[in-house]
Amino acid sequence: MLMYKYLLASFCFLLLSCSSTTNPIELIIKKREPQLKPVYKNKENHNLQILYTKVVRDSLGMPSFIEYDYKIDSNHYFYPASTMKLPIVALTLQKINELRNTGINITVESKILLLNADQITTETTFKDLIAKVFLVSDNSASNILINFLGYNYFNKQMREKGLNTIVLNHKFNPDPYVKTDWKIYTLDRDLISKDEVQEVIEHNSLDNLRQGKSQILNGEEVATPFNFKTKNRASLRDLDGVMKRIIYPDLVQEQDRINLSDQDYNFLRYWMSRFTFEDIGIEYQKDSKYFDSYNKFFIYGDSTNAVDRKIRIYNKVGVAYGALTDISYIRDYQKNIEFFLSATIYVNQNQIVNDNIYEYDDLGIPFLAELARQVYKLEEQY
Repeated sequence: MLMYKYLLASFCFLLLSCSSTTNPIELIIKKREPQLKPVYKNKENHNLQILYTKVVRDSLGMPSFIEYDYKIDSNHYFYPASTMKLPIVALTLQKINELRNTGINITVESKILLLNADQITTETTFKDLIAKVFLVSDNSASNILINFLGYNYFNKQMREKGLNTIVLNHKFNPDPYVKTDWKIYTLDRDLISKDEVQEVIEHNSLDNLRQGKSQILNGEEVATPFNFKTKNRASLRDLDGVMKRIIYPDLVQEQDRINLSDQDYNFLRYWMSRFTFEDIGIEYQKDSKYFDSYNKFFIYGDSTNAVDRKIRIYNKVGVAYGALTDISYIRDYQKNIEFFLSATIYVNQNQIVNDNIYEYDDLGIPFLAELARQVYKLEEQY
């Protein structure tokens, strides 16, 4: 258990140890709630990692963080899936600022042109792409942003910001255009996408890189584990660090911050906290696979009914290969409750990777939803 204390003069974290030996996460997951019990009973099979940060404020309103963790291990691999889209979007906003500083006429709302190998041009805006990423975790929109940033730029920026475990090696699937290297232009015909030789980063020194007893390869089951050594990677702590940089940038040393303006932060926080049917997301009501909390595992994830939205969840979820992850900042403005919660869980009972038979709806999402509800109840008591 760690404690970060806000320092007004230096805007840094001071790392302190807490004297209490009581870990509220362990107390919660040991409860007999039906959504929690089966996971805790077989916890060693679920690659479970949880990070809970309580936010407290002093008499001047300055925040301090008290952090509790369960089974956090940055060397134990889990597949981060679409949680990688959170730093992708944040760096997209940063790069727009960098381009504008070079004299290019570009903003998040500027129209841009997408050109594919067949010379077919599509017009869109960064705002629309980012909205799709947060409302429904759109893979095509995310992959366009990857072409905008470039893999090497992304990975270099993560290292420079102290987020060394976050590594981007590939695009997101399914996407009919996953192999398309989009060329992106402004309306003034400035080329703003990256065309470079990618440096693939292998994760050879991590635990749990080989998962499952077998895998589906080209439609056939192959009796070898799935190897994640060249897949995307991120530790839960560093993903949580991205969230904290977005919500409380002044609490991070300047060299570790994402270079965003106040307007950028407000834009990012707005879209992170939308439910799927909010704002332009009303379009997704036409598709029966979506529901209002489609993009929220914590608190609301196990219900497809309309939610009251009184609790705002600033987050990004990820789901693939049996791994479910949610990285979040949760805020109830009426009750003045706020906390950070990040968690990942692995649900693959048959131990076959890539067969699309996982216990997401029956086990993983109910666990994450109840975990967050229990943390929220705990916060209500303070």
